[in-house]
Parts: sequence; C-alpha cells; structure tokens
Amino acid sequence: MGRKKLFLNSASPLKAALAAAVLVASVSGCSGEKKPNPEPSKAAVEATVPEAAGDPAVGKEIYFKFCHYCHGQKGMGDGPVGIAISPHPADFVNDTKRMAKTDRELFFSITEGIHRDIGGEAMKMPRWQDILTDKERWDVLAFIRQLEREGKKEAGK
Repeated sequence: MGRKKLFLNSASPLKAALAAAVLVASVSGCSGEKKPNPEPSKAAVEATVPEAAGDPAVGKEIYFKFCHYCHGQKGMGDGPVGIAISPHPADFVNDTKRMAKTDRELFFSITEGIHRDIGGEAMKMPRWQDILTDKERWDVLAFIRQLEREGKKEAGK
C-alpha cells in the first residue's frame, strides 16, 4: 500500500510532543495561504469510503501519541496545543452537530484533514492518511467514539 506504518513504541513522549508542535506550526497557516477543502456530500463519502471496525484500545494508543495535543485527553478540544489554536480543535463530547456525522464522514475528515476558512479564521487539521494506515485511522475513530460516549455519560447527557 505504500503507507507508513505507525510504530507506537518508537518515539519518546518528548519526541511526540515536539512532533505535534512542529505539525501545528506547519498547518497553522503561517504562510497566509488559504487552501479551501470543501466538504464532500454525505452521499459521496458514503459511496467511496469503505467502513471498517476499529479497535478502541489500539486507537487510544494512537490518539495519545498524536491527537490529544490538540483534542485533549478527554476529547474536548482543550489539549495543550489546541487551546492556543483558533478556532479550537473539535470537541468530541459537546459538538453534537459534528459528532452526528457518520463514521465514514468522520473517517474522511481524519483521512483528508480539514482546511477551511471559518469566519475569517483558518481551521486546519493535517491529512492523517500520510501518517496513519487505514486501519489505524479506523482505530482512532473507534476511540474517539468511545471518548464521546464516556464524556456524555460523565456529563449526564
């Protein structure tokens, strides 16, 4: 497939934090260049993205290696890097509109990344297909759905 395989134990937490900081700096729009990434229709995504079951236990390891820096430990968009980004990263617990999307739609967003202007502010998330395999992205999505359920249960929703 030509995809890079993630080696969960190959980097120290310090290296992972540094990689996250570099990643944020590289996608934060410093160049001023705006690349719209229009969201495809639900029907187009459903027709082109094959659904696969993810393993939330594996997804948790990947999430805490790459995603929690922006999305936070509980998936509320309040990670140590995410709090400095405007607009803030997705809140998987409280953003009911975003989380109402199908798994295929969310997988597409993880795969292709998000690059849009929202109210004059650039919203950016990298294309994870360049870093994670298809299976790893489904695993992360399974863990994100778990965070969503746990957060709603904790909040009594």
